[in-house]
Amino acid sequence: MIRSSLLFVCLGLLAACGAPHPVSGLDRSGTASGNGHDYRVNWNVTKAQATRTNAVWRPGLAQVTRGAIMATEQLSGCTVVPGTAIGDIALIEMELDCVPG
Repeated sequence: MIRSSLLFVCLGLLAACGAPHPVSGLDRSGTASGNGHDYRVNWNVTKAQATRTNAVWRPGLAQVTRGAIMATEQLSGCTVVPGTAIGDIALIEMELDCVPG
C-alpha cells in the first residue's frame, strides 16, 4: 500500500515538470526547439517561462538562453524584451512584447 502511494506521488511530481506555477498566470503552453535544445514554454501576454526538456551534459547558459528565446518567440508570436531573459540551464524566465506592429 505504501509502495503504490509513493509511486503515485513520484509520478505526480514528474508530471508537474514544465508546468507553470498555478498562480503564475501563464495560461498558454506548448513545446518547441531552439538552438539545439527542446523546451516546454508557458506564457501569457507579458511574460514567459521556458523549461529545457532535453538531457544534455553541462550545456552552456548562453546557448540555452538563446534557444529559450527562439522557442518562446516561435510559440507565442511575441518578441522577448531584450535583456529580460534570466535563469539557469533548466528554466529561463523572460518578459514579452506582444503588441502587433
